[in-house]
Amino acid sequence: MAFLTRRTDDDRTTPTNGPRTTEPLSGPLAPAGAFIASGPPSGDWPRPILEPHPTGLFAAIGRFDYRYRRLLPMLGLGLVIGLNVWAGVGGGKLIQGGWFIPGSEEQQEATLIAQRFGQQPTTMLVIYHDPDGNAASDAFQAKVKASLVDVLKDPVADGLVTYADTHSPQLLSRNGTETLAVIKLTKPIEDSVEDAGRLAAKVHPPQGVPTQITGIPQVYKEFNAKIEHDLVQAETISLPIALLILLAVFGTLVAAGLPLLMAALALPSTFAVISILANVTDMSVFVTNLASMIGLALAIDYSLFMVSRFREELRHHSVEIAIERMMGSVGRAVAVSGVAVAIGLSSLIVFEASALRSMGYAGIITVVSTLIFALTVLPAMLAMLGPRVNRFRVPLPRRLRLIEDDTAAADRRQGHGLWAWIAARVMRRPLLIAGPILALLLLAGAPFLSLQLSTGQNITDLPDTPARAGFMTLANDFPGGQSDPIAVAVTWSGSNLDGGLDTGRQASLSDYIGRVMNLKGVTDVLSALTPPPAVPAAQYSALLAIPAGQRPAEAAGMSTYLRDWIGGDTTRVIVYSKLLPDSDAGRELVTQVRGLAAPAGSQVLTGGLPSRSADFMASFRSSVPVAVLIVVVVTAGVLFLTFGSVFLPIKAVLMSLISISASFGALVWLFQQGHLSGLLGFEPSGAIGAWLPVIMFAILFGLSMDYEVLLLSRIRERYLATGNNTRAVAEGIGITGGIITGAALIMVAVFAAFGLSSILFIKALGIIQALAVLIDATLVRGLLVPAFMRVMGRVNWWAPRWVQRAVSRLGLYEDAESVRHTQPPADAVPARGGFAAS
Repeated sequence: MAFLTRRTDDDRTTPTNGPRTTEPLSGPLAPAGAFIASGPPSGDWPRPILEPHPTGLFAAIGRFDYRYRRLLPMLGLGLVIGLNVWAGVGGGKLIQGGWFIPGSEEQQEATLIAQRFGQQPTTMLVIYHDPDGNAASDAFQAKVKASLVDVLKDPVADGLVTYADTHSPQLLSRNGTETLAVIKLTKPIEDSVEDAGRLAAKVHPPQGVPTQITGIPQVYKEFNAKIEHDLVQAETISLPIALLILLAVFGTLVAAGLPLLMAALALPSTFAVISILANVTDMSVFVTNLASMIGLALAIDYSLFMVSRFREELRHHSVEIAIERMMGSVGRAVAVSGVAVAIGLSSLIVFEASALRSMGYAGIITVVSTLIFALTVLPAMLAMLGPRVNRFRVPLPRRLRLIEDDTAAADRRQGHGLWAWIAARVMRRPLLIAGPILALLLLAGAPFLSLQLSTGQNITDLPDTPARAGFMTLANDFPGGQSDPIAVAVTWSGSNLDGGLDTGRQASLSDYIGRVMNLKGVTDVLSALTPPPAVPAAQYSALLAIPAGQRPAEAAGMSTYLRDWIGGDTTRVIVYSKLLPDSDAGRELVTQVRGLAAPAGSQVLTGGLPSRSADFMASFRSSVPVAVLIVVVVTAGVLFLTFGSVFLPIKAVLMSLISISASFGALVWLFQQGHLSGLLGFEPSGAIGAWLPVIMFAILFGLSMDYEVLLLSRIRERYLATGNNTRAVAEGIGITGGIITGAALIMVAVFAAFGLSSILFIKALGIIQALAVLIDATLVRGLLVPAFMRVMGRVNWWAPRWVQRAVSRLGLYEDAESVRHTQPPADAVPARGGFAAS
């Protein structure tokens, strides 16, 4: 790009029509390469000092964008259309699950059971409540079967199991007033979700009989509908609010519309790539909300930063030079910020659960898509608009404007607004102000020390839907439904049990079950040793010791019963508990069961939700340190390459960690401990989904770098222009304060809109991130940053000279030497703005 858009010597020396807009700055604090706006000062304000003209890679990209300004928007639109056509033809499906650990003991148990007993069928469950209180009666059971005739005609249905067929106690409620019908389906869970609605519509409840339809496919069907509804609701609420804030920032319809246009290009591209990627790897249904949340915030924020800087540069330069200067400054900051956000989200890839990894992939895709359009299409459109970016001015009271839109007033007040005033006061007594603020943030993070984790797979973690209500009925009213049991597979490798257990194996298995029953929290254990109803225990034990082919004819029904318990060399054991399966106590019980000695000559594997939760948490805890280390170290490295400073990356990382700790404290205080749950509209479960803090850390660490990079980039520009650290900090914060305020308000609006979700995970993510952005944009960037930078003084910018020279060659960092003899190209200034692109 630098080669294609390089400037010749003639380009540098030939002036354009009109007066020069800058002149060298002289004085004891003025570094070489700094300039001030030409013309006499106005009123009591000094003439603004302009930053040195940028050089390096991003200035070259700006020249590239200007040269191909008519081509790039068409290529961008073609990219959006092409990706969406590809996704429509070859896109994959998003998965509902993905919270298991491949190769874990729970997965080994599931694979073993599928091999020995066959793949367990997907089912639809229908619960009937008999008004007469006798659901086991033949008459009521006949009504149940009659109501499901149309369901069984559907090609997806593969059979029906009712109490009338089996007299299984699991199919009848404890008080006998309710019965459960089980419809077996031919498709696996993920594929049967799309059939759940059609099958439910074919259930014809008997007159006057309350009926509930549930099952995993039905839960997923209703869950997806909630996700889609909440996504539309969030966008419907946040976009108008974002437009109002943009109008308050820019004051013109054209400028305010550009960030929304970038979001309209970036988001469809992101969703298309996610759909295409779903054909290659598992992608969770949660990625759409995550991508929409991050994509809307970043696309609007980055565009806001760039449009604002372009309008500022347009006051002093032609359109071409304004584009080049914008890209060399804010364009670079946006790129570095995007890299920081992508690094944060990439940390999710180190986790073994495919759902978490898919969120990392989706986050990276979202950031890359946003950056592509922000660094190419947006500058090209600004180049074509030129001064017309200020068209269609919206009359707003001055007090509602977040930045000054009057050219002369903006020049006079540059770096002297409210935020500059606050920064100046903070820097007078930095320790006195920073100390209490720091203590307040650390105190706010204290509740995080009492964090309780789960995998978010308990019934109470599901949104309130009819299918969830059905599962709650099963849990409360039916035997064995009060908790997801621990499934145990006992295998005598190489043996053929032949549908029975000899007396030695019965004794060994009975001893094992007795030790399981003695564990705290266990309420019941079912196994092949449990006789069916109406069969005496002694008679059953004797028949169980006989191979299936040698049993008497009158015991033929026993073989059917044992097919659910014995398969090949394996027998199943089901351990029921009063403990919540996805909890610390439930996982501890799994550990205790796994610690018991297996029956003689056998191997034991445990499965079920409690085991899946235990395996997930073990893998999760081992991956968290790696993820955090990647985020912190790589982000600090990128900041060092950007600013050429040893201290600034360390300071940025610490500021981000402090801000995140306060938001994590709010997460526990609100969503674990349940404060304000009635106001916010959720039911606390007493635990936080383990992946929620990790996802929040990945997003928030990257987003905190967003404002940090923009702020430090402008402070550094002012430092190069003035040579005075204190003045540079005050002016940098003053110049960017209105923009960061507007960007933060937009992010808060987007995140808070997702906080209205009925899905607890999305609600928590939206509310806490909105709070975190507010903390970061006010207390941290507005108060702590100027205090710390004032205390450190010139150390802020220090690094060994040879290191700074080496880093500057990469084109991301410009040291004082690289700008010492840099002159801004001569160009003219029209009456308002700059020359329009021809």
